[in-house]
Amino acid sequence: MRLFRKLLWLIPLTLSLAVLAPAQEAPAPAEEHHVSKAEAKELFRSVDDILQFASDHTGLPILHPVKKKLATREEVAKYIEERLNEQGNGERFDRSALPLKKLGLLPRDFNLREYMLGLYKEQVEGWYDAHKKTVYLLDWVDPDVQKPVMAHELVHALQDQSYDLDKWLNVRKDSKDDTEEMLLDEQRTARQSIVEGQAMIVLFDYQLAPAGQTVLSAPALVDSMKSSMVDEQATPMYAKAPIYLREAMLFPYTYGMEFVRDILIKRGKRAAFAGVLDNPPLDTHQIMQPAAYLAAQPEPQIKVVPLDKVLGPDWQREDFSGLGEIDLRVILRQWGSQEIAAKLSPAWAGGYYIALTNKKSPKDAPLSLALVLNFTAPTAANQFAAVYQAALAQRYKSVQPASSPRQWTTEEGEMRLYIEGSTVIALESFTSGDAAKIHDALIPAVKKPFEISPPAPAPAPPV
Repeated sequence: MRLFRKLLWLIPLTLSLAVLAPAQEAPAPAEEHHVSKAEAKELFRSVDDILQFASDHTGLPILHPVKKKLATREEVAKYIEERLNEQGNGERFDRSALPLKKLGLLPRDFNLREYMLGLYKEQVEGWYDAHKKTVYLLDWVDPDVQKPVMAHELVHALQDQSYDLDKWLNVRKDSKDDTEEMLLDEQRTARQSIVEGQAMIVLFDYQLAPAGQTVLSAPALVDSMKSSMVDEQATPMYAKAPIYLREAMLFPYTYGMEFVRDILIKRGKRAAFAGVLDNPPLDTHQIMQPAAYLAAQPEPQIKVVPLDKVLGPDWQREDFSGLGEIDLRVILRQWGSQEIAAKLSPAWAGGYYIALTNKKSPKDAPLSLALVLNFTAPTAANQFAAVYQAALAQRYKSVQPASSPRQWTTEEGEMRLYIEGSTVIALESFTSGDAAKIHDALIPAVKKPFEISPPAPAPAPPV
């Protein structure tokens, strides 16, 4: 989902959250520690050693020294505010969150901007700024605690030196074509996962180094470290997060790390680092299913139908987003269970939603939503339809079956579900006449998927 993507881009390039630092378990001191001049000097000296460690473990060359700076709490708070402001004001955040609230992925009264501001202020432990070519450390955190974070962030510095990360992550300029923009969103999320996944591999290698181990030599230790990444008692803001936000925050780190580790095991260091940066995965499906990347599977072929134009000038689009495999997994986890999500999400074959409002409707009228999801087989489409139907009672206060199959009436209007072969179409809060128009407009694209020319050739599997 596009908001999912926005959350990944809030703080370029990345913040190492406390939830991502499993080795940092030292008890908090009675009084906050402040880095002394002598400690700062030693911390800055260690940057060069850790940069060399990161280069050795990634194979990415050191082209020039990395600038470093100690940041105060006030400077961090200001930086976070600036990054959030670039994403828009509270009204823009609220508008972007509306479809997620309708889908049941965020509570109806959830203030997304306020939450993200509090979360980042609580969790920040350091970051690399690709614009200023500087790694930022914190003047109130013990230097030994910051070193694993530095190992993570300095990987970003190496990536930036060889690949110009801002440009590489952005892929290219936004497109005015919905279909192309949907593919672009997926590529950006996949690339963000590569950037963070590689950094997590080096962070774990750094933590394992004193024991003479690495990610490759100690897989059980890595799995244990990964499972303990989230300590909710130590991270109260994270503990408050809905499932959607937890997945959005952790996806590039957890799935990205597993992807890079899989390539590292099967193809070696060159393929797992420079190889995937040269030939990045195309979507979240390839991140979550590394075999699809190694087989150079193409992106799913699906065309977005501009439903605001189908419905006419009285309608305006409030939001549009592609739905990748990670989006489907989050939806299934929220509506069903972890087991259902793990079983059904690999059957993803493309999808999107469009949120709309009627200009002639009252301001408090419910948001209308069209959801289109393709699957690899009709059985998967039917399984998703069953999860969708069962979840309506979670999402609405009143759900009553209508006279026709797969139709219901709720306090927000009529809900309709169509299964067309391997495609599911869900139409929420549309009148019967508008729903018929949308269905008729979507059927040609469903029955005859639009052949699109990908913006770049499918990556060749790294050697």
